[in-house]
Amino acid sequence: MKKSLLAISLCFAAFALLAATSVDEAKEAARLADLVKRQCRSVHLHYAIPGEIEAAQATIKVTQSQPDTYFSILGWHQGYCGIQDWGEGKRVFIFSVWDPSDPQDYAIKAEDMKHELRAKVLYSDPRVSVSRFGGEGSGAKTLAGLDWQEGEGVTVKIECAPDGNDRIAFTCFVKTEDETEWTKMATISTIRDVKVKGLGFIASFVEDFRRNYKSAKLARSAEFSDISVLPMGGKEWVKSKQAAFTADSTPSTNIDAGSKGNGVFFLKTGGDTVNDHAKLWTWME
Repeated sequence: MKKSLLAISLCFAAFALLAATSVDEAKEAARLADLVKRQCRSVHLHYAIPGEIEAAQATIKVTQSQPDTYFSILGWHQGYCGIQDWGEGKRVFIFSVWDPSDPQDYAIKAEDMKHELRAKVLYSDPRVSVSRFGGEGSGAKTLAGLDWQEGEGVTVKIECAPDGNDRIAFTCFVKTEDETEWTKMATISTIRDVKVKGLGFIASFVEDFRRNYKSAKLARSAEFSDISVLPMGGKEWVKSKQAAFTADSTPSTNIDAGSKGNGVFFLKTGGDTVNDHAKLWTWME
């Protein structure tokens, strides 16, 4: 009798586990389906680099913009910079550096990080506003109006240098297509990740941050070119001629990327975009 009761109990437990698993899988499937309807999938280019680097630069040319789109020109291990379309003709340049926090921590607030661990703005152009951010890791950011236009190039350069024994400082420069001189936007210092030297990696991405269901139906695209890096201790800049096509976990298929030759890569997402060039998770020459 005891064996029978034990067998019955195990059966009920197994059925309960299967039912719970089925419910969880259904919830996850519904969540992913909602993401597809709500937002464009974020798409990225990760560039091949020759080991450790202390500086990088790249040029973006937006070919199709939409309100509340972020075109990140350069991202690296501890920060990112790029241009944003806020809609109604308002366009800006943003440069952000993380505290020693997890960029995937969506619950953290700007004030949660201890003062001694926070990213610090050491210099900013008089036209730049300075603030802190949270909700996607935490850190310091600088923001400036920049009247960039579709079809016109914007070039950025990021340099890094030690800031004392345990910190590293990142300096961001920018210039538009019709400018010959760099504008030094800001220098931000943060706690150095001892596992990474210099910038660590470089990448670009296109992101829809409106995410109001209507935005997923609107296409966004940009071209990235002249991706160059300065190896640690080196004197000669090196062109990056390879990029990997990656994306976030939103399971949308209306994304695309490709190479146009001569070191020019492109990203597209949303709307009627068709993936008829590079396949996701592959390298491009």
